[in-house]
Amino acid sequence: MLYFGLFLSIASGFAFMHCLSVKFTLIEKVGLSFPLGMAFTSFLMLLLDQIGIPLTPTPLLASQTLLLAGLCLFVCFYRKDAWSSLRESVSRFSLKDVNLVWLLFILATVYVEYMNFSKCMYYPPTDRDSLSGFETIGYIAGMEHTFKGLSIFDKSYMPGIHGPASYITYAPLVQLCYAYVYSLGAETSKIIPALMYLFFLVAFYGAASRTAGRTGASVATFFMLLTPEMLGFSSLSMTNVIHAVFASLSVIYMSLWFQTREKKDLLLCGALLGGNILSRTEGIVFIAAVLLLLFVDTLRSKRYWDFARASLWALVPLIVWKIYSKLNGLYAESIAITYPFWDAEKANIVASYMWTLYKHTQYYGWTFIVFLITFLVNLWFLIRKKDSLYLLLAIGLSSLFYIIILYQIDYKWDTIQNVLSYSAKRFLFCFVPMLWYFSLTNHAVSAVFRRMEGFLRIRD
Repeated sequence: MLYFGLFLSIASGFAFMHCLSVKFTLIEKVGLSFPLGMAFTSFLMLLLDQIGIPLTPTPLLASQTLLLAGLCLFVCFYRKDAWSSLRESVSRFSLKDVNLVWLLFILATVYVEYMNFSKCMYYPPTDRDSLSGFETIGYIAGMEHTFKGLSIFDKSYMPGIHGPASYITYAPLVQLCYAYVYSLGAETSKIIPALMYLFFLVAFYGAASRTAGRTGASVATFFMLLTPEMLGFSSLSMTNVIHAVFASLSVIYMSLWFQTREKKDLLLCGALLGGNILSRTEGIVFIAAVLLLLFVDTLRSKRYWDFARASLWALVPLIVWKIYSKLNGLYAESIAITYPFWDAEKANIVASYMWTLYKHTQYYGWTFIVFLITFLVNLWFLIRKKDSLYLLLAIGLSSLFYIIILYQIDYKWDTIQNVLSYSAKRFLFCFVPMLWYFSLTNHAVSAVFRRMEGFLRIRD
């Protein structure tokens, strides 16, 4: 049942990509199939749980089958060229077009990811958030076949369940994905973060190759994979990786939309933003940054309907989750200071810690150094042609919004230093894929890689 359930999730995500457009590359469709499929799975589980249907294998698999059937019917009626598009995508690949530099980096990426995947599947999760929240909740939900009525959400059993920063308010995607595989008989939930990161690498390569070509995309994917925090978190089953998948890809596809102005990229951006907010509450900063940029652009272009659809995809999951939480008493004491104030010492602590993280090579390796160098190299194109402008603005705005959130938190359940040490560090690696994407796909650098496409090819 487990393998069938995973197949249904992947197939649903793959079909959804065709519902958006058949023009996505095959690599993009495959890479995004699992993240989107699991996002739909968790959303369905919320709806089933709310109407009182137990989260047992039969209703889970039946609802997913119905979802897949509905998506396939939409493709059959409204995307009649889907099959021919798939055949064309497969037939495009030829060994004559393979670049030796590309081949070297692809083989290196496959080897490193093989080791990474194996380690992720072998070692159990050890971080605090997994053990006290995500993993525990997912396992119990899989055993009790409910989310809203979990025994550990009972105040008489857990007196501090409604205290500040309680895991009862954690965004539900990760826990529900874990509950899904546990309900289908899995002995461990680690297949979820392992597959999520594997498919993410494929999706990242597919998105980057649209701008930098296959060579630049292979280099960007390899160095992004080797970033210490990305490699460390993904190999140890840490849940923040799943949020990074949705957050980074949503901003990347926003950037692609500003380049192509193709509706498919905008809608995909909205769907990924929805998965982002279901993965981590702080993901609201990416929604705020992206929708702000889209809104400003909409005022100029007058494309209000496109903006409305992207906003719906991004905000509906958040709205549903908040309604679900309200109806089922999933609340905790607020940790937010909702009025403006000034605390120079607190502001200095937050700013200093964030600045330290930005330049910390132990966590992020060469990421910020390479980003700074390529930013300077591409500065002329940024000024004259606004190359990658919206990507940089999204990165800057979401960083600023996150700093504001850190400042507005009332650290009454822990010290500010402790919270920053385990929260900010894990949040910031959402930017690692974005920064590597910019570094290898901006106009100045990608032009070099595109010129390399014709060199050292494997020929007859």
